[in-house]
Amino acid sequence: MEENLDDVFKVCSHSRLRDPLQRRGMEIKRRWLLEMLNHYGGCTKVAYLDGGPVAQLLYYPEEAIPYVENPRRDVIHLHCVYNLFPEARGKGVASALIRDLLEEAERGMEMLQGRRCRFIVAKPFNTGEGIPLEAFYASKGFHWGVGEMYLEISASYETRKLGEYRPLSEDEGRALIFYSPLCEYSYPFAHRVREIIWEVKPDLPITLIDMWRQPEEASKRYGEEIIVNARPIRAWWGDREGFKEEVMRALEISLESD
Repeated sequence: MEENLDDVFKVCSHSRLRDPLQRRGMEIKRRWLLEMLNHYGGCTKVAYLDGGPVAQLLYYPEEAIPYVENPRRDVIHLHCVYNLFPEARGKGVASALIRDLLEEAERGMEMLQGRRCRFIVAKPFNTGEGIPLEAFYASKGFHWGVGEMYLEISASYETRKLGEYRPLSEDEGRALIFYSPLCEYSYPFAHRVREIIWEVKPDLPITLIDMWRQPEEASKRYGEEIIVNARPIRAWWGDREGFKEEVMRALEISLESD
């Protein structure tokens, strides 16, 4: 796998390979991929068309997530499936990756020490390109569970109890932005979120946190990705004005003062 590791980035970051923030995100993901390879074996699959990489799939066992308490045994998280070029869509390359993952899950997986996967879970998100992941997963037999989609393999689906963030005094008067090493876009996105928050309050202290490197910080905030003044921000940062309005409410800044 190490010999074709760069192909993963050629799929996901093909148009941003020279961007400094993106390259930093790629370095963070590369380190994570190598650590996963050493501990669990391969966790990504790449599809090729006409000799070049065109799609990738990323997955890992739930027990590998350092900030999850009481992980479900032999459960695989399907993080994403991404098909790069429009001309490659509709040719079945993403479906082939899913099919390969399901065959491995049925017969026994290296990352599960040869055991069969019990069920696969996924939290779909949309990139605005091609078919939405939710629709794609549904076409492969996934169903909605509690906060995630699932596909049963060798056992029935089990929910995982989810905690809820309660305001922490240490989070007051500052912002925390969590990013993940699983996606090379996560780190640059965290920087963009920080810039938007600073547009609302330039002097607000903001800390960026790798949720896999500092799992204790992520676990006590129950997976919230953005917290401002001890309040979780759930508006999508791509909706700049809507995001800023929610930040202003968290900071108790009058909307009329903007």
